[in-house]
Amino acid sequence: MSEEFVKNTEEKKEITALSKIFQYKNFIFLLRLIIGLLFIYASYDKILRPDEFAKAIKNYDILPFSLIHIPAIILPYLELFTGLFLIFGKFKLGSPFLIGLMLIFFLIGLIQAYARGLDINCGCFSLDNPDASSNILLRIFEDILMLIAVVLIFMHNYKQKLLNDKNS
Repeated sequence: MSEEFVKNTEEKKEITALSKIFQYKNFIFLLRLIIGLLFIYASYDKILRPDEFAKAIKNYDILPFSLIHIPAIILPYLELFTGLFLIFGKFKLGSPFLIGLMLIFFLIGLIQAYARGLDINCGCFSLDNPDASSNILLRIFEDILMLIAVVLIFMHNYKQKLLNDKNS
C-alpha cells in the first residue's frame, strides 16, 4: 500500500470518529447542560455584587478605571442569559458563539495576568474575597476545556442547521 492511501485512510478514520461524537445528541446535550449551568452559576454572585466584581476586573489591570463598571454590569447578565439559552437550545448558533467569545476574552485576561505575575482572584465563580489569589493556571485549563466543549456544541449545531437547510 502506498503511504498516501494509508494517510488518507487514517484521516478518514479520524473524521469518522469526530463525526460520531457530533451524532450523539445526549453527549451534546450534556455538554450544553454543564456549560450552561457553569455560566449561570458564575453569573449569580456577580449579579448580586457588581461592586466586588468590578474590583476583580480592576485587579487584571487591563481596562482604565473609568471603563471597569461597564463589563461588571453587563457581563454577569450575558453569562446568565447565554447559559440559559444554551441549556434550553435557544439561539443554537448564537449562544455557543457568545460563550466561546467570552471564554476567549477570559483566557486572554487570565493568560496576561499569569504572564505578568499578577497574584489575583480571577472573579470567575466567587467574589467572597476579590483581593485573594486564585490558581490562575487551573482556571486557564478549565476555560480551555469549556472552550473545546463550546466549539463541539457549535459545530454540532452548525451541522444540524446545514442538514435542516439541505432538507428544506
